[in-house]
Amino acid sequence: MLKLFSGNRTIVLLFLPLLLALFHFLDFTNDFYTDESVDFGFWNGFINFHTFDSRFFAATLVLVNAILLNRIFNRSNFFDKITFLLAPCYVVFMSFFAVSFSLNGMLLTHLFLILMLQQFFELSQNESQISVIFNILFFGGLAVSFVPPLLILLPFFLLLVRFIRPLTIRDVFVGLMASILPFVYIVSIIYLLDSPALKVSFFSYNGSIHGEWFVVLGILGIASIMSFIAFFAQWQKSAIRSKRQFQMLLSFFLLLLFLSLYYVLSFQHIAFFSLLLLPLSLVLPFAFRSEAIGMATSGMFYLLLTFSVIKFFIFS
Repeated sequence: MLKLFSGNRTIVLLFLPLLLALFHFLDFTNDFYTDESVDFGFWNGFINFHTFDSRFFAATLVLVNAILLNRIFNRSNFFDKITFLLAPCYVVFMSFFAVSFSLNGMLLTHLFLILMLQQFFELSQNESQISVIFNILFFGGLAVSFVPPLLILLPFFLLLVRFIRPLTIRDVFVGLMASILPFVYIVSIIYLLDSPALKVSFFSYNGSIHGEWFVVLGILGIASIMSFIAFFAQWQKSAIRSKRQFQMLLSFFLLLLFLSLYYVLSFQHIAFFSLLLLPLSLVLPFAFRSEAIGMATSGMFYLLLTFSVIKFFIFS
């Protein structure tokens, strides 16, 4: 399987919908993820789906997110050839999160953070690109509007720009305006539709921790360590632009890690760990390609793939 996705044949992506269909079928027949509340942050009351529609759009969004992440990696020219390894890794990891089985704010936040990352990788050190700064904070603001706890990270999204190019007062002003624009839309919709005040919880996504999560956390931790070891080895040999992008990516990972640990340890909100998959997916290919740990990484992936299927029968 990994050999197919490590090539440059786009047709292998057709395997992903089949994998997603399998996960959703197993979840539906076993009632595995049934305790996860659906929450759209500040957009509650404006988005409503039936159960089947919610599953369909959730699977579609996971597929879109996987392909977009893979596209970011290939366009960044980290490797000398195209690879599609990111997409199946993201899909398999997401199968362990209840938020991937019904459309919700967390999944939409994945999409907007991926679009934000894409803008980061388009930043140039020597050009102004004020429109890119606007897009970064606009997508960041959209992500916050669907998962309000990310609000504490919003100022840091602007500071991440500093790893790639200097920040100016104009950048800060434009970024501030862009980040509040989604909330202007929300207030405008409430006013135009004469909707009641929104009830927004900062402590949503409180699904219970299944038994399989202790295994998943171990595999996720090992995969992170192996990926960043290979990642730093590549960093030493990279051009200056790539080094700046790597620094931004590592800082983004650490920000999400601190937020995730806080919500997991304080409120058992495991859905926030899914955010770590965004930067982690972009460094996983380095581990697969490493001569020292490439075989071990492949073994970990196949173990995780097998466990992603049998968990529906062991812990149901």
